[in-house]
Amino acid sequence: MMEVVRFFSVSMFGLLLDVTVALLLATLIGLPLWIAAATGFVLAGGANYILHEIWTFQQGSQALSRPRALKYLGASLVTLLARISVVALLDSIFQGQHALAILLCGAGASLLVNFALGKRFVFTAPVPSADRPK
Repeated sequence: MMEVVRFFSVSMFGLLLDVTVALLLATLIGLPLWIAAATGFVLAGGANYILHEIWTFQQGSQALSRPRALKYLGASLVTLLARISVVALLDSIFQGQHALAILLCGAGASLLVNFALGKRFVFTAPVPSADRPK
């Protein structure tokens, strides 16, 4: 249960960073919404990886792991594709209106994808050597 609370806490921090950066880039600089969403996602993703690694999915040592970082990068690419797809679709439907709502919907979709991939693929406990097939 604490793992879910920690995941939610880190994700809310990441969401705030993500959406704030994306909204500022879209409204102040005029970047297309999908590019702004991707940029916010990447910045928040880096911060989230570090926090998930050392706090959310604790597994003994709290050191950063290159193999998990590579898995996280792969999972993040899948998550980013989900995010951009939702944002692009909703942006085309609402024709540039409701940017904040669109960004939040994209973030919600990617939150679900990210948790599933993080829990099942990235931050899985290593299989003890006695339990590995020979």
